[in-house]
Amino acid sequence: MVTIKDVAARAGVSTSTVSHVINNTRFVSEETRAKVLEAIQELNYYQNAQAKALVTGRSRTIGLIVSDITNPFFPELVRGAERNATQQGYDVFLCNTDYDPERTSSLVRRLTEQKVDGAIIMTTEMEYSLLTSLTAKKIPVVLLDWGITDLLVSNIKENFESGIEEAISHLVELGHRNIAFIGGPLKLKTAKTRKDDFVSSIKKYVGSVEEPVIAEGDFRTEGGELAMSNILSLPDRPTAVLASNDLMAIGAMRKIKEKGLRIPQDIS
Repeated sequence: MVTIKDVAARAGVSTSTVSHVINNTRFVSEETRAKVLEAIQELNYYQNAQAKALVTGRSRTIGLIVSDITNPFFPELVRGAERNATQQGYDVFLCNTDYDPERTSSLVRRLTEQKVDGAIIMTTEMEYSLLTSLTAKKIPVVLLDWGITDLLVSNIKENFESGIEEAISHLVELGHRNIAFIGGPLKLKTAKTRKDDFVSSIKKYVGSVEEPVIAEGDFRTEGGELAMSNILSLPDRPTAVLASNDLMAIGAMRKIKEKGLRIPQDIS
């Protein structure tokens, strides 16, 4: 098997120089860089994805960015994306941001450096400039429910409306009228969309009522706990609560049990 030493010998440079060319970690003259790339191509040294991308301009890799892989919403989506990518001859580079802006920025930079052939963004929190850094490199981008229209990207929209409407209809059939909602940060378009769909469904199925209780969470378990704590402290406590994602629902149920209440006997 061809090694980095073989590439260095063919190019007449040190192994560290070959490494710097592949990883773009230090300045290397254009002449030396060309020799290294030529040696990589001649020896078919493509075990390293970055080396292959440098020579061919394609890495056969798709970058997939998610905000929290522990969220039950993501594993099935990731599995489907990986399955389809593999069928087309691509590898998937999975990136988990943990809602950390610095980590997100670092991951996007790595995707551009590794010359991925595409990026799938499944996170609600990312600076707009990071998206433009991908599109500026001509990297095709697929967004999950961002609603952005001024970039040349593909946008997959989730049908929140039908799911929320079905949930409210079911709760009303059970006799609930005072129904609260735990949503995400309203600065995010997806969170505002879910909240608006909830309000519309309440008006449709409950009828003329006062403004429904809406608690703002953060799409994470801790946010669900805090929002549920605020809801339970209300003098006219809602009899049912709808959370806009699984993690906040888990946090809400944890807080309900912590308060000694039963699900669904005391609160649905």
